[in-house]
Amino acid sequence: MDLEIRFLGPWEITAGDRVVRLAGRRRIGVLARLALEAGQPVRAERIIEEVWADSTAATAAKQLHIVISKLRETLGGEDVIETVPGAYRLTLDRDRVDAHLFTQLAARARAAHAKGQSAAADALFGQALGLWRGPALTEVDAPWARIEADRLESERLTVLEEHADLRLAAGDHHALAADLAAHVTAHPLRERPAAQLMLALHRAARSSEALAVYQSTRRFLVRELGTEPSTELRRLHQAILVHDPVLDLGAPARQAAPAEPITPAELPAGTQAFTARAAEIERLRAALLSADAATITVIDGPGGVGKSALAVHVAHTLTGRFTDGVVYVNLHGATAGLAPLTPIEALRHLLRSLGLDGTAVPANPDEAAARYRSLTATGNLLVILDNARDARQVRPLIPGGAGCRVLITGRAPLAVLDNAHHLHLGALGEADAGALLTRVVGEERVRAEPEAAARIVRLCGGIPLALRIAGARLAARPGLALSDLAGRLADATR
Repeated sequence: MDLEIRFLGPWEITAGDRVVRLAGRRRIGVLARLALEAGQPVRAERIIEEVWADSTAATAAKQLHIVISKLRETLGGEDVIETVPGAYRLTLDRDRVDAHLFTQLAARARAAHAKGQSAAADALFGQALGLWRGPALTEVDAPWARIEADRLESERLTVLEEHADLRLAAGDHHALAADLAAHVTAHPLRERPAAQLMLALHRAARSSEALAVYQSTRRFLVRELGTEPSTELRRLHQAILVHDPVLDLGAPARQAAPAEPITPAELPAGTQAFTARAAEIERLRAALLSADAATITVIDGPGGVGKSALAVHVAHTLTGRFTDGVVYVNLHGATAGLAPLTPIEALRHLLRSLGLDGTAVPANPDEAAARYRSLTATGNLLVILDNARDARQVRPLIPGGAGCRVLITGRAPLAVLDNAHHLHLGALGEADAGALLTRVVGEERVRAEPEAAARIVRLCGGIPLALRIAGARLAARPGLALSDLAGRLADATR
């Protein structure tokens, strides 16, 4: 489909070489809401609530149906807007909507920057910012649209400032000083661009102007918020006052990316005695291969029930589906004698796994998490977070790319995680537990003492770890009768 929709500035809709004229407040409002969720269904009730706030539900539903019909006619076909149960979906690739293309380009720029590809990052940031032709969604005067417009504007400012950091590092301080001046004037409460402008002016041998920017920013913060500038801005001011050489643009910093791409393959070996769980395996495979928004899958259950073994087993069946590799971290959330990993400890492991030199890993947890998200923003990666303690431990470890998948195991269900599939793992049934014991001990010995084998299964409660330990004791002592071990287990449980 050649349709393109642009609302980062005045509305523009094109279909190939044809400019599509769209009139009517409600038609524009409906198309804007669908375009903001391009490719995803939007509930009719939500559209009515946001666009028909002043009408009764019955009247609005009829009017919405008419508006959808008119939009299909205007945009060039019935298949442009698909009707799904209780909702409508704009069947348009997201990069055909300028707001989504902006987000994609910015993510690609961050990923390129994280890999040390400064020229590519600079070009991508420039393309992203070049999509803006003015304030977003100006033709839609509704509270929901103002919220979306503010969100998009906040993203634009963040990207502009990230691009400024890149330009500063590249020595483009002369041109950047001119570009930032208007930005700082328009957004006097944002300290980051003020700091960038101060540094650019200082490097351009205009230190007195840099100091004036600080004083202006400080006066505004004190007057409007009653607060002094941040510690970082005050330190920069002091460094400019004393002409600290640390502010000078020296040799280009050593790139933090590896010399060649790294494809991690960190899965532990699977358990040879893995048994049963066919339904759970299929459910996990479906979740990890799904194209929906749920990028996280959580396996929860009691200790020893086989969560880690199941996760590793399933991951081994899918390694070829993840072109950027598989990383694995044992978070030690419930490991006896070991403290759970802190998020920064886990992030260090993940960043090194993705090829970052250990000395280049940020010490600050927020910066490390941001670098991790940048490195994974366009990736196709499987991340195994084994033995998690809680949601707080794993949240910073969620990769940034929609093509990445995360498989988490832990005793807690982590129900508060967004965009997650959940699987509770229970004990094995008696037949499957017996099959597991047989695989470890050997069919001949189990056949010789079936009643003792059944008793061991019952005493182990269907817990795979307990069954493997019992089986390992028997395998290590061929002369030990199953009935003797069953008796010892019974004594231990009294």
